Amino acid sequence: MFNFKTTKKQIEIFERNVAEILKTNFPAIHESWVSSSNDYSLQFLKKPSGIYLSRNLSNDNFEPKSENKAANFDIYGLKVFNKKRKEYEEVTLFFNSNLLTLIELKSPTRFHANYDYEKLQIGKLSSKEVFDQNQDEKITLAILKDISKEKLSQLDIEKAIEIEINKNVYYTILDMDEGNYIAVNKSGKVYRLNHKNIEKVKEIANDIVAFFNLYKGNKSNLMQLMY
Repeated sequence: MFNFKTTKKQIEIFERNVAEILKTNFPAIHESWVSSSNDYSLQFLKKPSGIYLSRNLSNDNFEPKSENKAANFDIYGLKVFNKKRKEYEEVTLFFNSNLLTLIELKSPTRFHANYDYEKLQIGKLSSKEVFDQNQDEKITLAILKDISKEKLSQLDIEKAIEIEINKNVYYTILDMDEGNYIAVNKSGKVYRLNHKNIEKVKEIANDIVAFFNLYKGNKSNLMQLMY
């Protein structure tokens, strides 16, 4: 049976191999991998190009998990064997709370076809801690890339978190308090998320431009949309 797109099982194997080969240099990664579940889904991103491991949050409460910012970092220097070029090629890995979160590479859906994820090699390893911008913020900014800085300043982008509800992924753009949010999906549609409402997710605008016809910078004007 041919897989035309990289599968979760293949990424689980890759994640295990990464944790094992980095065990000496980054023991916290191995410890976190051993104690973690495989409760995530895959998202194939165009910007940044790569495979995003979407770790699940509870559907009953939209509050983000507590973050250990010191455990959020990029790792450079790990190499994976490129089957077509027949050579080891460096990939950049992003870790959130010591768990693999993003594999940055070209043609992410073809990762399994282009690379032998059982063959890893350590090159010149280095890491860079990520304090100022979380990965969810990066993705949210990529979704809103055509929005002006003036309009972005009216949103809570620096607080952006990823929320998964019924296998659909959303990125928050406004914190409406009490664990409720305005959020966008990967297509740019805008939703209100209310964890106390029977209808937890409701589309309120077809795109961010239409949303700004409703929102002029005052959150109180959106309160009627939250129900």
